[in-house]
Amino acid sequence: MHNYEYLGAYSLENGEDWTLTIKSTRQEMVKGQSGREESCMVCYFEEDEKGMILNKTNAKMIQTVHGTPYVEEWIGKQIVLGTEKVSAFGETTDALRIRAYKPKVEIDPTEAIARIESCLDLEEMKKVWKELSNDERNNKQVLTAKNKMKNEIAKRLRTKN
Repeated sequence: MHNYEYLGAYSLENGEDWTLTIKSTRQEMVKGQSGREESCMVCYFEEDEKGMILNKTNAKMIQTVHGTPYVEEWIGKQIVLGTEKVSAFGETTDALRIRAYKPKVEIDPTEAIARIESCLDLEEMKKVWKELSNDERNNKQVLTAKNKMKNEIAKRLRTKN
């Protein structure tokens, strides 16, 4: 028996993972499989109208992935949602699961590279580097630009002296 008012494994077509942004979480009275209502944590997303009933496994995974147990700090964070085979009620079934990793963020490195290439000395480059996001700092093109610029600045310093 499924509660089609909420997201479930049946929501994911062809077993594809979804990347979703948490919009809100709240306690709601939800009718369970026995027909009895119980209070459950429900997570809502920017990308879908339906909420997801958060069981302990999925709530713990969001906490692990994003490093905080405070649901108010989950707002705006992205998760990857998929399905997994689990044993429940004496049978194997598909369950909705939060993946154990953050979604891969694709960034446009153009602005970060331009900022690095405009640096005149290593102190300025250190300042710019600290201001970049982790995703920008881990981008291969940005790292290449940083190393190239460091070498150019070092070369300028050597020819000056």
